[in-house]
Amino acid sequence: MNRPGITRRTLLKGVGAVVTTSALGAAATSKAAAEPTTWTDVIGHFESRHEPWSVSLGPEYGTASGGFERVTDVAGSGEYAGKLTADFSENGRYVSLVKTLDHLNITKVALKVRAENVTRVTIRLVNGSKTIVQGFAAVSATASDWQDVEVTTFNGQDGFDDVVTLQVQIWKDYLVSGAQRATQWLDDIRVEHTVVPVAPEKLETTGLPVLLTDDADPMPLTVRALHDDETSADVTQHSTLTTSNPDVVTVDDYGYLTPLSSGTADIDVEHLGVTQTFTVDVREPQALELLRSQDGRLLEGDRAVGFTGFNYDLFMLSYPRRANWTGIDADISLMASWGLGAVRVPINIGMIQSARGVFPDDDRWADELRTRRLNTEWMDMLDYFVERAGRHGVRVIIDWHRGPVDPYDYWIGGTPSDAGTGKEGTAIAYLAPSLTERGTFDLSDTEHLAVLLDTNRWITEHFRSDPNILAIEVPFNEPHDAHMSIQSNWRRITERASLAVKAADPERLTFALGPAYAHDTSAAAPTWQIPNVVDGNAPHHYMPNAPIPTRDDAEDRRSPWLARDIDAVFSHAVASLFAPYSTSPVPVYNGEGGHYGFESFLPDMDKVEAADLMVEAALVQYYAAGAVGQLHWSLWHNANDFVPFQESFDRLYKRFSPVYAAGPVDWRAAKLAVIQNPAAVPIANGHNWSVVPFVKLALDLHLGPFHLLTDDEVIDRLLTQVPTGLEQVDGFSADFDYQAVVADRRNLDERVRSVLERDDFETPILWVDDMAELGAAELARFLEDAEIAVDRRTKADLQLVVGPEHLVVYRRAESNRGRPTVHPRIPRDGTFRLVDESGEDVFEGTSETLWRRGITVEVEKWRSAIFRIAT
Repeated sequence: MNRPGITRRTLLKGVGAVVTTSALGAAATSKAAAEPTTWTDVIGHFESRHEPWSVSLGPEYGTASGGFERVTDVAGSGEYAGKLTADFSENGRYVSLVKTLDHLNITKVALKVRAENVTRVTIRLVNGSKTIVQGFAAVSATASDWQDVEVTTFNGQDGFDDVVTLQVQIWKDYLVSGAQRATQWLDDIRVEHTVVPVAPEKLETTGLPVLLTDDADPMPLTVRALHDDETSADVTQHSTLTTSNPDVVTVDDYGYLTPLSSGTADIDVEHLGVTQTFTVDVREPQALELLRSQDGRLLEGDRAVGFTGFNYDLFMLSYPRRANWTGIDADISLMASWGLGAVRVPINIGMIQSARGVFPDDDRWADELRTRRLNTEWMDMLDYFVERAGRHGVRVIIDWHRGPVDPYDYWIGGTPSDAGTGKEGTAIAYLAPSLTERGTFDLSDTEHLAVLLDTNRWITEHFRSDPNILAIEVPFNEPHDAHMSIQSNWRRITERASLAVKAADPERLTFALGPAYAHDTSAAAPTWQIPNVVDGNAPHHYMPNAPIPTRDDAEDRRSPWLARDIDAVFSHAVASLFAPYSTSPVPVYNGEGGHYGFESFLPDMDKVEAADLMVEAALVQYYAAGAVGQLHWSLWHNANDFVPFQESFDRLYKRFSPVYAAGPVDWRAAKLAVIQNPAAVPIANGHNWSVVPFVKLALDLHLGPFHLLTDDEVIDRLLTQVPTGLEQVDGFSADFDYQAVVADRRNLDERVRSVLERDDFETPILWVDDMAELGAAELARFLEDAEIAVDRRTKADLQLVVGPEHLVVYRRAESNRGRPTVHPRIPRDGTFRLVDESGEDVFEGTSETLWRRGITVEVEKWRSAIFRIAT
């Protein structure tokens, strides 16, 4: 794919994904002894596509044509120069190359220029008060040689203070006679500015934490000085930057990093006596394999895999309006540093099918976007994102999050303030009731469904056989209307959506989003009876929205459905939500979850602490429940929803990503069946409340995986009818292979009950009339008699999770303080070690020894400890 040679991103905190580190300086911060001096900053050397410039086509004068690219055929300094072109044959008066600056007091702008058809270089400066000044320099219009240009006077005055924007411009007024087009080649753009150098209180360094060995362009590192009066300044070019490992990565005078080989290097930063270190990992690019779904597992080759992940909303809520190429690189680098294995990309269908039957391989597609001032590079950016993410080991999930149904949707070309005025909307909204009415994406409407199916076919064909695509979700994000709440409707439409994908690429995986906002666990279709043509299940479970009672203050909260009993949520919410998936024939990942709603769930807690606890609990408990993945929902870079919690994301995902990547907890070989009608207790909010008492007992007794079988599932999958004489006799198939059964009589289908009550039913069975009345001691005796392991020594407030390569200990409550001893069962032959998160061995021996002696752990309430199982 051809990439434009210009980034559209500034390296400021909160724009793009950057890693920020800070350290207190030891230097004094006194300003009394400081004297003004002149610093020179090179703001344009064009040796990297990540250098932050943008282009303006002068929209206030009718918008010219033109653009910018980096070129190598001529260069005034180094290997690259910038090439700015302008075309005024139809419209416009100027074209600008634009740079954001840091409130600089500029005394001089100097640059190298070659010009064709233009006799002046114009430098426009804009200050923090939006005052505009201009300076000029005459140049030869023949493009024959580089010319050194200096501009020191702006609007007749020397210099200009508080500059936040610098523009290098081509004006139509200064073209040679008769010309309508012009070109300027630019290089080595420098600004001289006056500063009072003062040692900062601390430094803040931002950059890409993970680089690839074959990255062709140097990657920027930015150093900012933070002062105690809350001012800050970019001091990158006035700091000393050194690399601890020049064989891995080098750093130049402008703060750009060049990766050379795989490894880790520290970039030591010093500015006016204040120091800090920024760590960079350089990795080999990955070549991923297509994943496949088999027997409830997600497989790479023959290895079961799992992943941590995030939702990445910018292709829906940013990139449709603006291109931000370098932001993509920075975001993916951050994802890779956290160890994410997948990212879910919400998309408005209108950005793929911009008009009925018009897709990105049709010239009309860009025309539809252009008329709405949308980003015509959007599809190229999506392609690049998929390619770049895959090279970092991150797979992409396509999510149809919105449809072309709102004429006023800003992100597909509309103006929200026009809604309700009677003015027709301008957004891509060909499925709206009218251009003055907002609609909904209605899959009972044959035209809406046709649009969905056609879009599935196109996107699948476009990414055919691409291993960087993990799956396409079907049918649509969080179906929740009356039509889709009917299981047969949901199943039929989900099957059609999946078949549209399979028609374009039989190997492409599809994951289903169930009805009731994708959180219904009471029905068959979205749990154990998933459509046969679907490869996986992708429910949306936000931890507090579970079969847990709401609190008395719920109605006073912003999201009352999340204001549930706090201790119960942390104790057993996720385990209760995921029990109905225990017999799923396909892998299940949680497609949305995380800290959303913390202000309603934990209203009396600091928001960062609340979010931190919720994220950690979700990462532990979805993994324990057998999920192959957990995808966090947060508005990427949002000042309220993302930035305050970035340290938590960084720390927690780095801890748990290796756990998920090693493979999920395997629930397939459960020895215990729990048979129950899902309405043994009344269903509410689409949740199965009946199983909750047993889940609590299972956690208290540290019972391993069990299978929750509804009576409908038993009838559908396991009940046989064998002719005996003149009658058909019910029985169970050989697939009913359990060591014990716990059966709840309430509302149980008579066909299932009769088989379980027969004298020739040989599997040990424990009947209960009310699961809430079953005690832990009674259940433990029954299970031990059936030779199913329980653990009555490890305290019930601890949760032990054994995965393929890790043991996770989580304190889900706090009935006992101190350093408890836990007795995990880890199925291993021979001797193995448990290695804690500091790298220390805490156990060496056999499984039997570990079970008998246990290990002592230190873990606080609602926190976890991870141990790597090493052989």
